[in-house]
Amino acid sequence: MDVSENTVNEGLAKSGNEPFSRTHIPGLDEVIPGFPRGGLVLVSGLPGSGKTIFGMSYIYYGAVEADEPGVYVSAYEGRNRFLQLSKRLGMDFENLMENGLVEHIWMPVVKEFGVTSTANMILEQVEMMKAKRLVIDSFTAIKESFKEPNEARIFLQSLLSKVLEELQCTTLLIKEGESLPGGIDFEEYVADVVIFLKRGYFEDKVIRILEITKLRGANIPYPRSVYTIKKGIKLLSSIRLPKTRESVPKTLESWPPDPPGMYTTGITDFDHVIGGYPKGSTILIEIDPKCTFMEYSLLVAPTVASFILRGGHYVVIPSGGVGPDLLEELYVVHYGVSREVFRERVHIFYEKGAFINKKPNVIEFNPKPIEDARRRFIEFGLKLVKESGGRVITVIGVDRVVRLAKEEAIHQLALAQDPVGAYRGLMIWLLKPTEPWLVERLAPLADVYIKITRKHGCILVYGVKPRTPLYGIQLDPEKALPIPELIPIV
Repeated sequence: MDVSENTVNEGLAKSGNEPFSRTHIPGLDEVIPGFPRGGLVLVSGLPGSGKTIFGMSYIYYGAVEADEPGVYVSAYEGRNRFLQLSKRLGMDFENLMENGLVEHIWMPVVKEFGVTSTANMILEQVEMMKAKRLVIDSFTAIKESFKEPNEARIFLQSLLSKVLEELQCTTLLIKEGESLPGGIDFEEYVADVVIFLKRGYFEDKVIRILEITKLRGANIPYPRSVYTIKKGIKLLSSIRLPKTRESVPKTLESWPPDPPGMYTTGITDFDHVIGGYPKGSTILIEIDPKCTFMEYSLLVAPTVASFILRGGHYVVIPSGGVGPDLLEELYVVHYGVSREVFRERVHIFYEKGAFINKKPNVIEFNPKPIEDARRRFIEFGLKLVKESGGRVITVIGVDRVVRLAKEEAIHQLALAQDPVGAYRGLMIWLLKPTEPWLVERLAPLADVYIKITRKHGCILVYGVKPRTPLYGIQLDPEKALPIPELIPIV
């Protein structure tokens, strides 16, 4: 029996036009409207990209979140190994199987299976359970069990015309590797959705990219997303601070304590990764030009807010384009600092002549000579040290200082480290690489060196000194404070 591509496409046309249904895979429904109900989804990728975990996540979350029965067909793993892997991922498939929501079929790759027996085995289970989700892992292996190569097309016709059209069971085929060098494979033509999973490297850190190359019936405004397989598949979405927040905590109860001998970063996950910031240290945060003020503030503002709310002072020379109103909105609206406390404990330095909205806590300085400007800045900080018992955090937008003092700025920044270290304060250099030599000159001076960047809409952070893996920054919408979670990219 010979089945043409047009015949199969006609058989699948109806399913491609059906309404979309949510995948319930964390983060995926934020970038697509879901999968076409009763459609065919093809997921491909090289070994280690997470294809099996994607399929498991699709079945698991469908059962848990939508009460949709699912069947998982595996050519590689028996039931016990399947359950062991799922437990490591935090998925309780055993309980779902006991309750009749999920079934696992092991179909070892042998040449004795024919098209009819293979299709019937799967169809019987789907019909019996009235399954709405089916995963075949992998279609590449199943094809190898057929006696003739063209039987793969017949299999798709006989199985999917029944599963997709009559039973409205959305089917996910897992494919090994990429498309053949000679062109696109048959299954990619007939699929309603084509997804490619890629495991690669980003500055020697593991990164995972999910690419949606086809979604029949819908546009794909953001075809690429960063994902992790830490606890099943999770897409890391772009985040934004809301304009306003109600009931923002104005006490320290929601903030992590200082680790022994350290200052908290204000982010519990980050404290666990690097141990906190050493007292008396200088922190270099290199900011990708693609990151907005609000995005990189997710890494900086929690540290500053914890200082302010613990009775400390915040002395800042802002980066270019950051005015007093923006700083006040950030800490008062989002991080629970009252306006009264903000104006008492936040001290904002600007060069004379800067076009800003003058505030009582704005301090003007003459940038020339730069030595005098640095001395005034340090003397002001030392005065605050005596008032606050030593808890002072200094944040310097390096781009502004370099604009005012050119290369001499590096020398002045280095001199400022001595009093910070002597009085056990904390200094953060915010580095926007406006000049190519800045990173090279400042990195050796810093005690801690962190990079923050953005890729495919996801904010990523990692440590250079100390060296850390790559993490995605995410916000929990249920929490009042925008203190991010760090999701490891594994």
